[in-house]
Amino acid sequence: MDYDFTFIVTGVTVEDANAVETLFSRLDATLAKAGGQHVVSITTEGPRAVEAALCAATAIKECVPGLRVIRLDRDLVGIAEISERTDRSRQNVAQWVAGERKAEHGPFPAPEGVAGRTQVWLWSEVNAWLRQHGLGDEDVAYPSRGEMTEIDFALANAISLTFEYAHTPGFDEGRQLVKRELQKRHMPKLVKVLTGSKTQDRNGHHVVLVADPKEPADAVMKRVADFDHDVMLVTMTDQFVGAELSTQEDAGPAREVVSVPTNATVRDWFELALVHPGAAFTSGGLEREHPAPVKQLLLAAAA
Repeated sequence: MDYDFTFIVTGVTVEDANAVETLFSRLDATLAKAGGQHVVSITTEGPRAVEAALCAATAIKECVPGLRVIRLDRDLVGIAEISERTDRSRQNVAQWVAGERKAEHGPFPAPEGVAGRTQVWLWSEVNAWLRQHGLGDEDVAYPSRGEMTEIDFALANAISLTFEYAHTPGFDEGRQLVKRELQKRHMPKLVKVLTGSKTQDRNGHHVVLVADPKEPADAVMKRVADFDHDVMLVTMTDQFVGAELSTQEDAGPAREVVSVPTNATVRDWFELALVHPGAAFTSGGLEREHPAPVKQLLLAAAA
């Protein structure tokens, strides 16, 4: 289902032409200023409003470094705005509000409050009422009042993600496929896995390394070795999988150390991980005098 969201954001302004263009070209999202606040409007798909909103917020933040998604804009409308959006006269809308017309499917929604001397309503509730009369938006849905509260809570407590990739060329299409699958279906579970993990960089962002399953494992291991903290690697084999990896020496009990062939793919590496749970993995391609093994901390099937 397609959902319409408008997020209140900070860290960016409409004067930033690059941000405006990037959001539009990559996400078909619009950055604007309304009521003294900057907002990003976007339509996105998802099984539920909450999951769709969180995936949209993640994509928006990734597009524009420094942008923060604060909360949903409640999209409050008065009689004038309802009239404009429905292409009906203000008198017609006033009759709906007063219960003089189209009351067969229940009363018009209760107002959310008063702005100045004008009553205002949640557009999502007005649109739901209009749809009962064949007048509302049919192509998109809006989050309910309860879903808005849930989304705002999730945004307030959300973790920040930074997506990274190995430096090998030619695998961008596969990586983007993995990333879309992550954002569409598995983001809530990934967030739970990352909570309490040690995958944060100095800015507090959790680093997620996205890999094409056909990508050389050696190249991905080299990229993991660039970080001085754990990294969450995500890819797709027979199902969607993620592993928390580290290049730091293990201070605990000695682990089994498994050598990954230099011609192995990421898929091959994960198949080894299934056969050797909890093992540390090394590769001959790690050009360090005393290479710290890539340490398998977690293998989570997210399907």
